[in-house]
Amino acid sequence: MNRLIAHRGDMSTYPENSMLAFKSAVEMGFTHVELDIQLSKDLVPIVIHDDNLNRTTDVDKYVWDLTADEINKIVVNSLTQNEKLNELLKIKTLKQVVNFLNDYSTITVFVEIKRQSVEHFGLSKVVDKVLEAQINAKFNVVIISFVDEVIEYVKKVRPYPTGFVLKKYNKKYLLKAEQLQPDYLFCNIKKVNKPSELWSGPWRWALYDIKNPTFAYELLEQGVDLIETGDVLKLSNSEYFQ
Repeated sequence: MNRLIAHRGDMSTYPENSMLAFKSAVEMGFTHVELDIQLSKDLVPIVIHDDNLNRTTDVDKYVWDLTADEINKIVVNSLTQNEKLNELLKIKTLKQVVNFLNDYSTITVFVEIKRQSVEHFGLSKVVDKVLEAQINAKFNVVIISFVDEVIEYVKKVRPYPTGFVLKKYNKKYLLKAEQLQPDYLFCNIKKVNKPSELWSGPWRWALYDIKNPTFAYELLEQGVDLIETGDVLKLSNSEYFQ
């Protein structure tokens, strides 16, 4: 399973972007994990996809309206009676997740900087805080984003690998990719007409969100480098990825 990416961890079994979701995916054999970042009110990178907490918790507030400590106290929708387990299900800071994942030093983690926080706080402030929060990572880190300015900025200030997430698969974004020269290109499979004829370049291709094991295997056979999936369990149990 060294060509599969766990999208927000094992989100088919546990709350997305939780420590337990990451732990489950890695212990199933996934060598690549993707997570998302928004910034809190006190400029702490938080591992969460949405800019608002209302989808994954009972709190209807924006991440940037709360401090990191306030967010850490919020109860997620799927807490259990097990107090120790609950700690692994709570929303965490990037620094906390990095410290947790340092036990798995051979993995690669794709850290996606979300557009909403960049627009709210400004480019350099967000990227600098993210880079600072994962400086002690013992595993491989790749900074990814839909925001091309994020990729440009990272390449200027730190020698981290980067991944550009394509909003569209067309000539305009091919030109952007050629200008940015990222290490990875990510694209939704629904936007790609011919996966066997992906743009050639210095990058590796990652297509998402693939939940059918047979289709995932076929894409890899056609030359796609990496498959990102939101159904870790289904792919890990498939005969193709044993």
